[in-house]
Amino acid sequence: MPEQIAATTESAPISFTEQDLALFSAASGDRNPLHLSPEYARRTPYGQRVVYGCLGAIACLGRIRLPAGSSSTSVDARFHAPILLGVNYRVDTSRNGNRWEARLFDGTAAVLTLKVTAKISQGNEAPQVTGASSVFERREAEVRGQESIVPGVTASGAYGSDAAALETLTQRWGVADPFLPAMLCWASYLVGMELPGESALFSRLLLRFEGTARSVAGLTYHASVVSVDSQFGLIETNVSLFAGSSTVASGQCWSYTRQPAPEVEEVDSTGVRRDSLAGRVAIILGSSRGLGAAIERALELRGAAVFGMARSGQAGDASRTEAGNAADPEALRRLRQRVTKEFSRLDFLICNACPPVLPLVLESNAAERIKEYVEEAVSLTLAPLCEFLELLNRSEGCAVIISSAYVEHPVAEFPHYIAAKRAVEALACVASLQYPRVSTLIVRPPKLLTAMTNTPIGKLGAASPGLFAGRIAARLETPLAPGKTEILTFQGEIPGNH
Repeated sequence: MPEQIAATTESAPISFTEQDLALFSAASGDRNPLHLSPEYARRTPYGQRVVYGCLGAIACLGRIRLPAGSSSTSVDARFHAPILLGVNYRVDTSRNGNRWEARLFDGTAAVLTLKVTAKISQGNEAPQVTGASSVFERREAEVRGQESIVPGVTASGAYGSDAAALETLTQRWGVADPFLPAMLCWASYLVGMELPGESALFSRLLLRFEGTARSVAGLTYHASVVSVDSQFGLIETNVSLFAGSSTVASGQCWSYTRQPAPEVEEVDSTGVRRDSLAGRVAIILGSSRGLGAAIERALELRGAAVFGMARSGQAGDASRTEAGNAADPEALRRLRQRVTKEFSRLDFLICNACPPVLPLVLESNAAERIKEYVEEAVSLTLAPLCEFLELLNRSEGCAVIISSAYVEHPVAEFPHYIAAKRAVEALACVASLQYPRVSTLIVRPPKLLTAMTNTPIGKLGAASPGLFAGRIAARLETPLAPGKTEILTFQGEIPGNH
């Protein structure tokens, strides 16, 4: 019977910092912007930099205690969910015979599983590991469209981890043998820099180590795409790593490709009266992409003058776009001054800004993140209402609150998102009571294909923002009753969506 040891939980949690990202990048040569560029990462579904999956695996590796004289024969790393900066992760470890396992948990949700098999030597004949010298043939991540990644596509080259950074990395996480960390560094470089490259999301790595070769310097590699799942963008790749004529490792890796969602959706102009909203003035918070950008186009098609606010400031007519955060009173005040100077009125205030949403569980490890999300999301609607309701009231204007169909049909993984949307709906209802000449329109669209939902699973069943932007603009052509709140839903319009 193989030896079995029950799972144990290390008392000290694991947490990752910006310095950890920089160190891993230096050691591995992986400079994928999802991990290093705040601006790039902000425009992804995660809204922030994501920790390298292979860095998470190295951290878990430091909790696995292989016997002296043993040598690893395989490693299997599965990346279940993104790892984020500043989160306290729990590590559970177990052993079954010659297989060791470490699992990384965010509360009760597993985000990574690492399995290592090893051959136990009778003596202390641990394999020798040669020194590493930095060889990174690519300095920027390759940009590949999904259509260019097909079975038979290959990538090959030379590779060597940075010796000093690798040593610091192994010390940081308490890994005695640099061989497995070096292999994980190479795998991260291959996936994040070469194939698929910039759009990569690592899903799984399975490597088998052959013979006694344990070199981490002077390596060459070859990778060949075996299959592509076009629905999910999942790529299976055969990989091999060599030291001279000796095979160091071979196996497979699986990764997703993130195809960009359209930042500005086309809006159907068929049958639209170009003057139906002529003379009306609108402000859109969160106007640079997705539904906000589509609403801007739909209103402009009908003759409205539209001002926007976006963090990037890149939306529609640049002269009418304020760069800023919709919760920033100073930025809102500047926008109000521009609107009143040019038009002295406001007819529509469209509160569309919302933070990116990631799944969370109602448990202690996520409590602070849930609280922070709700506070941020509510402030992105509360602050604009407080700044512009008086101006709307003068013109018998309409406050438009972009909510979600999830308010009516909750899903288990988004308690923070649903709580925030219900809170802003309540603010909208009270706004029309306190400002009796203001009407409010609460819009509950289904899941839309935007940068926030553009993940392999998230984009399934997502609808075009342009379609719903046109419906919202069409509703605003007819004035709503002052002092009243109306809810606009789209049930039944898109099968399978809520």
